[in-house]
Amino acid sequence: MRKQLIHMLEEFVTPNKVTTIEEVLSERTRHLTVVLEDIYHAQNASAVMRTCDCFGIQDLYITQRLHDYEVNPNVVRGASKWVSQHKYEREEESTAKCFQDLKKKNYRIVGTTPSKEVASIHELDISQKTAVVFGTELEGLTEYAKDQVDELVHIPMYGFTESFNISVSAALLLQELVSRMKNSDIVWQLTEKEKEELKLEWYSRIVKRSDIHINNFMREHSQNSES
Repeated sequence: MRKQLIHMLEEFVTPNKVTTIEEVLSERTRHLTVVLEDIYHAQNASAVMRTCDCFGIQDLYITQRLHDYEVNPNVVRGASKWVSQHKYEREEESTAKCFQDLKKKNYRIVGTTPSKEVASIHELDISQKTAVVFGTELEGLTEYAKDQVDELVHIPMYGFTESFNISVSAALLLQELVSRMKNSDIVWQLTEKEKEELKLEWYSRIVKRSDIHINNFMREHSQNSES
C-alpha cells in the first residue's frame, strides 16, 4: 500500500523534484545522529538542524529540560521539512528518556566538550551507530549527560577562545565524521523501507491537499477490494 500511495502522489510532484528526492535519499543516513540537550537559542538550534540536512543526517533528537526548542524559519531555510525531529517533553528526565531511546536503537552516545583531556573527534570510532550530543551554549552538557554518555570528545582548537559556537561545532564535527563514514566500509545508507517511509512523508508535505488525495485513494482502494 505504501508503494501505491507514493506512486499516486508522485503524479503531483515535478520530475525535477522527484529526481532530487531520490538523490537526497541515497545520501541520507541514520548511522550518525545529533542530539541537542536543552538548547535555548532558536538561531543556533535552527542552524544545527540546517547543518544536519546539509550533511545527510536524517534524525535530530531534542531534549527540553528547562527550555522549549524553537525553530527560526529564517535560519532553518526549510530543513525542518526534511529532517526528522524527535522532541522530548520539558521535564527533568528529558535527557534520560532520549538516551534510553537511543540505546534501544543501538546507538553509542558521545558527548562533546571543550576539554582537551578527552579524545579528539579525529580519534572517535564510528564503526557503531553513533549519536553525538551537544549541550547548551553557556554551560555545555549537564552533569547527567556527562556521566551517562559512552565517551566524551573535543574539537581541536588553537586560539584563546575556549569553545566554538554550537552551530559551528556541529558543522565541523559532521564534516569530519560524515567524510570518514562515507570513505569507510560502514553500511550507512537507509534501508529501502526507510527510504519509502520518508518518500511518502515528504511527498505528503509537498503535495497540496495531499490528505484529500490519500483519503480518496484509500476509499477507492477499499471499494475495489470489496467488489
